[in-house]
Amino acid sequence: MRHVLLILLAVGPLFAGEVSVVLRPVVSVANDRATLAEVAELSGDAAMIAVIRDLSVVELPDLKERKLEVNEIRQAIGHGIGPSLLVSGTTRVSRRGRTITEAEIVQAATAAVLAEGDELVVTTLRSSGALVIPDGGSAVTMIAQPLDQSRTGDIPFRVRLMRGEVEVARALVSLRVVRHRQMMVAARVLRRGERLGAGDFRTERMAVNRAGTSALSQDEIIGHEARMDLAEGIPLTAAVIMLPPNVRAGHGIMLLVNTEKFQLTAKGQALNDGHVGEIINVRRETDGRTVRGKIVADGQVLLDP
Repeated sequence: MRHVLLILLAVGPLFAGEVSVVLRPVVSVANDRATLAEVAELSGDAAMIAVIRDLSVVELPDLKERKLEVNEIRQAIGHGIGPSLLVSGTTRVSRRGRTITEAEIVQAATAAVLAEGDELVVTTLRSSGALVIPDGGSAVTMIAQPLDQSRTGDIPFRVRLMRGEVEVARALVSLRVVRHRQMMVAARVLRRGERLGAGDFRTERMAVNRAGTSALSQDEIIGHEARMDLAEGIPLTAAVIMLPPNVRAGHGIMLLVNTEKFQLTAKGQALNDGHVGEIINVRRETDGRTVRGKIVADGQVLLDP
């Protein structure tokens, strides 16, 4: 609009009257620019006021206060108006601030804690406090990012305040996260290699440690065996139980050699425990040599021809 006004003024006077512009001493606006009507009291020629009232006189990208005097107002509006514009006074103009409360920031960080099916207790340890950002403009969103990969314990978060793709402020929040999870635990003492049945475990609510503990279902436990001796109450996780091996160390096995024309079988002894698909060491019964083979079934190991 200002450019249109300047072009018209270049061709000759548009208005017969004058406009008095009395700058207000202190002005606060909600947008990223201040107009003439916002910073001054306007009186005089109504037609001229209608044209110049909404012209921008200063940009306000942040909360910093700007001081405007007569010459700056004339420069912003355009010198072509000349004596028709009677400007007086000075003004200090700033953009209004919007307060983002500490509670809002903490809530954003708390919402970023993934429950993962757990019961959570989240408390705030530290916060950088409330933030004041320029008011107006596009909507503000908050993005909370954990600063480490912990799922429990004391976790720091960076909270970024965004307008679109632009970060307008950031805060730091430290949360203490306590997780509880329903876990299957040993209902009695279990010995290494002992297979688990339905009566060998029970459900307990347990705190999850910093490293995290994956809960197993009943179907993932029954038929498995203990990797080691387990005390009563020990959580049954993949670290302490496993599927029984298809081949056990020290047990006799069938060695297979397949070619395009024939299949050979021989007896041997497994030197390692293993499951189908794993490569283990075996000893051939015929010559006592140690070779490597792939477990293909219970008690069967396939050797390279």
